[in-house]
Amino acid sequence: MKINNSVPPEAKQIYGGVKKVDNTADTNAAAQSNGADSVSLSSHARSIDEMTRAIAQLPDVRDGKINDIKNSISNGTYTINPGAIAGKMLNEIA
Repeated sequence: MKINNSVPPEAKQIYGGVKKVDNTADTNAAAQSNGADSVSLSSHARSIDEMTRAIAQLPDVRDGKINDIKNSISNGTYTINPGAIAGKMLNEIA
């Protein structure tokens, strides 16, 4: 099989009939608009955005809870309930 730079006749028939589209009318219409993009959010999307922003402002660590646990451990009053832990683990699996 010999490969050369010639284009197969089928390709010429397919691509030969394709005409270039003039997009100047679309470009002109876009240029005539105010040029600003706009986004419209639903009330549901706005409330999700507000909640996301509120959550982002919350601290990642609850310092009061951590200090209480540290104090309980150092006092020797911290107790672990293995049954409660196992129950919560099983509830998450189910």
